[in-house]
Amino acid sequence: MVQDYLIDADFHVKKIIPKFRKIFELAIPFLKTRQNEIHTFIVYQYALLLFEKEHGIPEVVIPAAILHDVGWSCIPEEEQLTAFGPEVKNKQLQRRHEVEGATIAQEIMNRVDYDHQLIQKITEIIDGHDTTNKARSINDAITKDADKLCRFSGAGFHIDYQRFNKEPLPYIRFLFEKIDEWFLTNTGKKIAMYQARKREKEILARVHQRKDI
Repeated sequence: MVQDYLIDADFHVKKIIPKFRKIFELAIPFLKTRQNEIHTFIVYQYALLLFEKEHGIPEVVIPAAILHDVGWSCIPEEEQLTAFGPEVKNKQLQRRHEVEGATIAQEIMNRVDYDHQLIQKITEIIDGHDTTNKARSINDAITKDADKLCRFSGAGFHIDYQRFNKEPLPYIRFLFEKIDEWFLTNTGKKIAMYQARKREKEILARVHQRKDI
């Protein structure tokens, strides 16, 4: 059985490990779109779990997780929903947020005097985290999995089915079907499956409650 990891959706920068807190602080202005602060905080927590289980390098994985979506700040919010989610219609915008994100991430990392070799590894992950399916390294795999695990968390699932105008039960079953396709690490798959089952049980419990009223 997978441990029932409790993911905190109540973001505050003081909850970030001190070593990486300044990076998150500098990223915040670029996350003021589409609830990306919450998304990034959840991805950060999953990245912490995954790098320990999958033997990633935290100095690469954690900044990549924090900075992976800063590029959305360059794209008008009304256009963003066409470039991610269950029905990606605008792959050019999806690609643009990766390219812009890698540039912004490099600027942020330079501001904190981060190691240049590590910066290169981090920006390589960001530049392709959505548009490449295969893992180019274990750190890339962990970042990709942490990003997608947000969709299975309680807060992430709630945000997504509402903004994509989906019914909860069909949407969680859609996510179930994507687990083998999306996840690149064994730990990521196990957590996704566990969380999907948990979401499904929660949804069915609410359905039964409404029937009993």
